[in-house]
Amino acid sequence: MSSADHAVIRCALVGADSLLIECGEALLGKGHEIVAVAAGSRRVADWAASKQLTVIDATRPVAQWEPELAAHSFEWLFAITHLALLPDSVISLPTRGAINFHDGPLPGYAGLNTPAWALVNGEETYGITWHMITSGIDEGDVVAQARFDVAEGETSLSLNTRNFEAAIESFATLVDDLAAGTVTATPQDQSATHRTYSRHDR
Repeated sequence: MSSADHAVIRCALVGADSLLIECGEALLGKGHEIVAVAAGSRRVADWAASKQLTVIDATRPVAQWEPELAAHSFEWLFAITHLALLPDSVISLPTRGAINFHDGPLPGYAGLNTPAWALVNGEETYGITWHMITSGIDEGDVVAQARFDVAEGETSLSLNTRNFEAAIESFATLVDDLAAGTVTATPQDQSATHRTYSRHDR
């Protein structure tokens, strides 16, 4: 199916880092509509403003910026480098669903700082996951995933760089699938080891 056959999707973004910007560029480049960007950093806010997109200040508590996001109509919400849990009231705003980027393979590496934990645990493979957002921590159905071998001498920095590359590549495919209506949401493997790392784990 060519890009011309894909429907235009209306979405909102929330996040604070450069990956959101790259994914936003991919969305715009494919002709999709970003109705608002809940920016958790000045860098993201400046990018959104440069694209003449509606900017919502997400450095505030979510209860303060949620009404601004709720004023818009959109099908998909993408949480990309947004580290705080979104309340159910925000998750329910999009008409079709909310999707989160997670910098680890699920269900094995949920939570925070997972690339570092993968190295501590001596993993031979790693990867990233795009999943539906639920009220739990990284528990939603998987809509896209990419895995790769961990290289000898890998560091947290190099692993994060490879995650970034895998995220951009897989996001482009995910967006095409969403627009074409062919995306498949797969429940996480309940028989696999499930680890959740918190901000306070060391």
